[in-house]
Amino acid sequence: MATIRELSMTAKYPFMPEAKMELLKYGITLESFMDPAYSKVVERAKRRILEAIEYGDNVGPWSISDDDFVELTSFPLSIAMIAAAGDRRLARRFALATASLTIKLLEAEDPKWRDEIVIKIAREVFEMDVRRDNRIVGGITYDYSLGLKDYLKGALAFNRPEWKLVNRVVDRGRVLVTSHELIRLLKDRVMEHVLSLIERVGKVGVLPAPVEEAIKEVRGKMPAAIELELESVKTGPETWPPCMRAIVNKLMAGENISHFANFAFAAFLSNAGFEPQEILRFYANRPDFNERVARYQAEHIAGLRGSRTKYMTPSCSTMKTNGLCVKDGMLCGGVRNPLAYYRRAIKRMSSHDKDNDEVGRKRGEAGGEAIRDTGTGGNTPGPE
Repeated sequence: MATIRELSMTAKYPFMPEAKMELLKYGITLESFMDPAYSKVVERAKRRILEAIEYGDNVGPWSISDDDFVELTSFPLSIAMIAAAGDRRLARRFALATASLTIKLLEAEDPKWRDEIVIKIAREVFEMDVRRDNRIVGGITYDYSLGLKDYLKGALAFNRPEWKLVNRVVDRGRVLVTSHELIRLLKDRVMEHVLSLIERVGKVGVLPAPVEEAIKEVRGKMPAAIELELESVKTGPETWPPCMRAIVNKLMAGENISHFANFAFAAFLSNAGFEPQEILRFYANRPDFNERVARYQAEHIAGLRGSRTKYMTPSCSTMKTNGLCVKDGMLCGGVRNPLAYYRRAIKRMSSHDKDNDEVGRKRGEAGGEAIRDTGTGGNTPGPE
């Protein structure tokens, strides 16, 4: 970590305004990477992406270059490579890994300089209303205060009780936070920022051969696209309640959802008859997907691990409390549990299928009678 601390701030945090100014000095364009002299930059950009694919949220600083130029220049190149790959899930996973690495680097900063860097990133990159506010309340040392709007923007996505506003120290419309908490709030801002950088790049034309080769290797390491082959009895999301359809839409788009939403959806699927392995396939698009952890959680919810108690699907009132109910339940016909909606829909669908079968049988019989009446058998003439 000593070597990392010696890197410049722009090399460690290449999304800062100063980093862009630093890059302009070098006058580098994409064509520059045809030159073998930049091979280390291409390699580091590739490593950034491959480590995002492999580790996601668990990425670490192990492959950071000790060369300021390589570390600084490889970041915008990796952004261009992600844009060229054109995979939304890859973009989200890269953004997550970049954000995770950022907070680890901030936590590892020398305490003498960390405060200055954190404040600078919060204010200048994300325009957050943050102030130094050193005080001790209830035995907790708070380092900063945040404007209520900025606090809520980040904290509402967290489910742990300590992030709830009712459990915070609020003074004149400002929320007190520790250094660690502010750094955690920066994580989601960095992720959104990186995604916006990728979107801004848009379509990428012809790239230098070394960069194209690096992208080719990246594509080879990307997980295969997840294709859900769902059995009709279990599946059709048309039989699922609106709240569960909303959750699965976000999952399949590669978006992060809250911890409770993850639990609720897995519990719903488990009670609807899905096996843990089938449940995993819905979560594989998450940018922070970890198969080992996800498998354990799915099996735990299904009652196959831990206490061996199968978890029930949360009630509609609990879904409302956690902000997951769609249109205040007006689309659900007064059910009290998402699973009840599903069972009612399955029953209605089965009844509809039986009715169709009966209609088809009667039509077949009527058709047979008509054929016999005309005496033409199977050679009924078509329209003239």
